[in-house]
Amino acid sequence: MVGPPPHLRRGFSVRTRSAAAATAVVTVALVVGAFGLLMVLHGSIVRAAQSTAAVRAEDVAAELVADGSVTSGLNLNPTAGEDEAHVQLLAAGQLVAASSTADQPTADVPDALAPGQVVDLAGTGPTVGVALGVGGVDGVDTVVVWQSYASGQEAVLDVVQALALGVPVLVALVGVTTYLLTGRALRPVEAIRRRSEQISEADDEARIDVPRSGDEIEALARTLNGMLERLHAAHASQLQFVADASHELRSPLAALRAELDVAERSSTNDWGRTARVVRSSGDRMQRLVEDLLVLTRAEERSATDRSGAVDLDAVVEEVGFGLLVPEGLSVRVDTAPVQVPGSADELHRAVLNLAENASRHARAHVRLTVREAGGSAVVHVDDDGPGIPVGAREEIFARFSRLDTGRARDTGGTGLGLAIVRGIAAAHGGEVHVGDSELGGARFTLTIPTGTEHARAARSGPSVPPPVTT
Repeated sequence: MVGPPPHLRRGFSVRTRSAAAATAVVTVALVVGAFGLLMVLHGSIVRAAQSTAAVRAEDVAAELVADGSVTSGLNLNPTAGEDEAHVQLLAAGQLVAASSTADQPTADVPDALAPGQVVDLAGTGPTVGVALGVGGVDGVDTVVVWQSYASGQEAVLDVVQALALGVPVLVALVGVTTYLLTGRALRPVEAIRRRSEQISEADDEARIDVPRSGDEIEALARTLNGMLERLHAAHASQLQFVADASHELRSPLAALRAELDVAERSSTNDWGRTARVVRSSGDRMQRLVEDLLVLTRAEERSATDRSGAVDLDAVVEEVGFGLLVPEGLSVRVDTAPVQVPGSADELHRAVLNLAENASRHARAHVRLTVREAGGSAVVHVDDDGPGIPVGAREEIFARFSRLDTGRARDTGGTGLGLAIVRGIAAAHGGEVHVGDSELGGARFTLTIPTGTEHARAARSGPSVPPPVTT
């Protein structure tokens, strides 16, 4: 069994990369979110402390204004609560009175605050201050309140500790979950890979099991099965083609060898007859090889090689008027102007093959017509011969296929003429089929789209006629 390529063995698996990517994304998102949360929480606590300090300053200022001066009854002690509040009374920047709490914080307070003017002060540690201007009070012009938010800072630290423990756990959980789920999702893909390794070119019936998941993996399995069918069909076609070509080449080679052996052993050599037999066998092999080359080129040429504009009516006229026919056989050509995108040489070969096929089987009349109908150029080749049986109308387009009446080597072709026509038609986005003619024989109809975009789209995937053993 063939293992995965070396560059895949050295790399990381899809599930590992997926888990790593998910872990990295979640880590970044959680870290940024946690940082933002802490900033918002800290800012909210600081604003709450400033608001509390401002309210306390307003209360003290109201008492001062009510008394008109600093009295012994003024309460500067901290309010009940978890965090301390320090109150200072200033006059011209000098401390007049303060709360009984020791270690009073200090800061540069602006002089000459207008009555009611509030200024936020930056404290040291977990403390914020507010300075409030007071008017109408003897000996005091400013009230300063310092408010601590130590309890809030402790809450922030508790959140930091919780995040420091929770974020790694959550990241690890996301990584493990992603790894497991990705492995489970890719399990059908691994099964498809293992099954693909087991399929050999000789196993024509081997297919990949299609999971009933209704997702992209099911579509992948169906696509691979379609590809396997096409590959097996192409392989079978190649084998049949080689076998048929070998069989067809064997006959003229055998005849040539037999004639040379007879001539070599004969005491009265008829070298003229020998030359004719050798030339006939050589001509047949040459026609066969040329037809094989034409068929191969028709299947392999790209759409850009058929981008020219072809006057199909001129092609039909050239074929009809230049066709070599037996004595007593009439050829009628009836055309209307019609232009198609494609290769003039290939279309000429297709029409010529149909015309020669008709002339081999016609009794007295062959007719070639071309018209435009429904966005396509339609070429009809009619004859008054024996016609084509309904059961053989698809078989005759296969490679090396001949009806019994066409098997004679002197009148029959190589068996590739109609296969070439179908290959050229498919390469131009068209088709060819056979039916009954008004003349009493067979009617071959070649249809080529006249629309450039339609024709090019169809030319992107020409079909290959299947082989038929005769």
